[in-house]
Amino acid sequence: MKEPDKTISRRSFIGTGIASVVGAGLGVAGGAKGLEASTPPQVAQETGETEKKPMIKEYRKLGRTGYKVSDISYGNGRMTDPALLEYAIERGMNYVDTARQYFEMETVIGKIFPEKRDKLFVTTKLMPELISADVSVEDVTKGIEESLERLNTDYVDCCLIHSVGDPNLGDLTRLQNENTYKAFEAAKKAGKIKSWGASSHGPKMVEDFNWLIDNTDIDMIMPGMNYLTKGLEPVLAKARKKDIAIVAMKSLSAARKIDYSAFMKEGRTVRQALVKWMLAQPDIDTVCLSMATFDDIDEFVAASGKSELTPKEKKALKGYGMMLDKDYCRPGCDACLASCPQDVPIHDILRYRLYFNNYGNEKYAMGMYAKLPDSKQAAQCAGCSAPCTGRCPFGVPIKDKLIEAHTELTV
Repeated sequence: MKEPDKTISRRSFIGTGIASVVGAGLGVAGGAKGLEASTPPQVAQETGETEKKPMIKEYRKLGRTGYKVSDISYGNGRMTDPALLEYAIERGMNYVDTARQYFEMETVIGKIFPEKRDKLFVTTKLMPELISADVSVEDVTKGIEESLERLNTDYVDCCLIHSVGDPNLGDLTRLQNENTYKAFEAAKKAGKIKSWGASSHGPKMVEDFNWLIDNTDIDMIMPGMNYLTKGLEPVLAKARKKDIAIVAMKSLSAARKIDYSAFMKEGRTVRQALVKWMLAQPDIDTVCLSMATFDDIDEFVAASGKSELTPKEKKALKGYGMMLDKDYCRPGCDACLASCPQDVPIHDILRYRLYFNNYGNEKYAMGMYAKLPDSKQAAQCAGCSAPCTGRCPFGVPIKDKLIEAHTELTV
């Protein structure tokens, strides 16, 4: 481990420091002293800027992990500047999620460690391809250790199997390999991980999450879920019964580049209303959101707490849902996949289209689509009899959307 960097960020607190914000929110049952999560953090009103900034208002028990975390948590998938995470900490966030798959994001987080390590609950995800039906204990252990090195830390609070429920990575047998869980148990005993879990927004995630909950000692699930998704409720209830932590992701559905200005009323946005709706669901511990700018952080933190949706926000969400209903391919749904005679990965292509149109990740989406073999791309859909028609339970016109996606994603 290298020596801690003693320099103070340009966005660090004056006088009281970050510990005064996060220390009140991150607690370990029977663990570290001075980390009780009894009240929201109080911010020293040193500047006019600080006084006007929103703060996290609620900390929630994170399943059986023994921690309390901010109801809004920091998704590291789009962060490029460590100052963003430091700013999120100042606003009261104490949970940060990353993954080995997220380019160099583990390394970016590692730049603020180890000085702030004990102020954060940190999760990372192993490479999706690593967990397979024949992976060895040694390979899983190596994956964990590589992430620790990149994060510049001795341990992570939760290590996740990434992208369960993705048929591209294999069937359920990839999760039935006991070597994965032997490696997790050994890493726990060695103090390298505190807990483990699984994440997914794939079409088979309900099946895979159910198997993990029924057959392992999993500590956390991280499903893709939002205002438009349906069918996860029994999984969440089962996880809650076993006190398994539940972290929601992909919770803004398509609310990035969509023009929702018509719904921006009374200083709030549709994105804030979506987050408030998520926080009101009974089986969610925290909502993990990607935040690429300081404005994103302020916008989402302003939705923290248990405040009720206003009538105008409810009306806005209904209108927003109607706008997206026939355009959005929901996580966890596989109703259409078996209908394609060419085995076109419908869910993947429509997800790339979402990245292209709504997330502002045009190059990434086009690159991912280009990796598909020609036989799996949507060009062939134009001349197909479209047995997928009518298979979507939400009414998405699959053939039309696939053809649109091919036009948009092809160089």
